[in-house]
Amino acid sequence: WFTRHETWAEVARPWTTYLSRSSFMLQQGTFAADILYYYGEDNNISAMFRQAPADLPEGYLYDFASSDVVLNRLAVANRRLTTATGMSYRMLVLDQNAQRMPLAVLRKIRDHVNAGATIVGPKPTESPSLMDDQAEHKRIADELWGSGSGQRTVGKGQVFAGGTASAALGAMQVVPDFEYSRPQPDTLLMFVHRRVSDGDIYWVNNRRKRDENVEVTFRVTGKAPE
Repeated sequence: WFTRHETWAEVARPWTTYLSRSSFMLQQGTFAADILYYYGEDNNISAMFRQAPADLPEGYLYDFASSDVVLNRLAVANRRLTTATGMSYRMLVLDQNAQRMPLAVLRKIRDHVNAGATIVGPKPTESPSLMDDQAEHKRIADELWGSGSGQRTVGKGQVFAGGTASAALGAMQVVPDFEYSRPQPDTLLMFVHRRVSDGDIYWVNNRRKRDENVEVTFRVTGKAPE
């Protein structure tokens, strides 16, 4: 919020140019996320992640998904969860908060798994709705998750019962989208990845108030960085 009282207005051009360029670049193409994260219905998403982000491995991007997204916005193509807007995800990760899952959502997850999707997380225990058939809920959960933990093949897809996103990505041999060296113990970079028709855009953000001399690795082949 700039006002006429800013004493540095005459030298603001580099800062506003940086903001404009970053905003422009981050509107190009499609967001490149590996993980779709379903947070359930029992809590407010802002409250859940106000203090800390979702417990997901560093180097992989993600989107949050509501029940509406799972029910109405997803399809499966080439073993990936996709949307009509061009998004593509390797897996659907379930938060612990999603264990009380509506039957309609559980049915849709079963359909996605049978079509080739990968699901990671704890086994749903019950539906929060008294109108749902709890016996059917248990039957579908048992069909997908079984009685223990570990990786299971169901239909054309797979379920990592009780597993973590990190373990599932390792089992699927999916390397991080972005990695970097740490010249100091507290070195911290964050990133956003956008895919465009003729390349990839990575927006890398240094979280420390100092210069860093790092070596970065991007999950892109056949191209040179510029």
